[in-house]
Amino acid sequence: MSERNNLITKIHVAKSQLAMPEDSYRALLHRITGKMSCLSMSDSQLESVLAEMKTKGFKVKKSSKRRMSPPSSGTGLDKIRAIWITMHKQGFVRDGSEAALDAYVKRMTSKINGIGVDSVAWLNETMAFTVLESLKRWHRRLMAEKLIEQGLTELYGHRKSWHTSTAPYAYVAAAYEGQQL
Repeated sequence: MSERNNLITKIHVAKSQLAMPEDSYRALLHRITGKMSCLSMSDSQLESVLAEMKTKGFKVKKSSKRRMSPPSSGTGLDKIRAIWITMHKQGFVRDGSEAALDAYVKRMTSKINGIGVDSVAWLNETMAFTVLESLKRWHRRLMAEKLIEQGLTELYGHRKSWHTSTAPYAYVAAAYEGQQL
């Protein structure tokens, strides 16, 4: 898309975001440039209109080029994605996108088959299990470290207690989320 078309698109998005009626929008264009249509404006006039719309509250949102997770398929792959997204929300991983998860999967599976699997969606059942368990161990360790830093060194379960660093994943996750099992 050309820079000119990009400016026109942003102006139309701004008009929508600011909920401007058509007559107010046209009045703004005429007041700033003396013209009633973006198509008849120069690039500098378009930039002036956009700058004015920003003073009125328009905020340019950057489009995300990250590929997001596909819809749920009801498999172990969903658990992998769910833990990855949870780790991102908790601040343990920088990038919660599907592409970042694919990079993790590639690293983990390259230890198994020497070349790795390029996408979480392509994991077979055995590799999916291995990746899931690896991810759970990593997530458990990070949550346990945070809990221990906060002074929670012992977790209690059904007729048993564990040091936080050795407790099962579900107990550490529940404690981290502030729940009891």
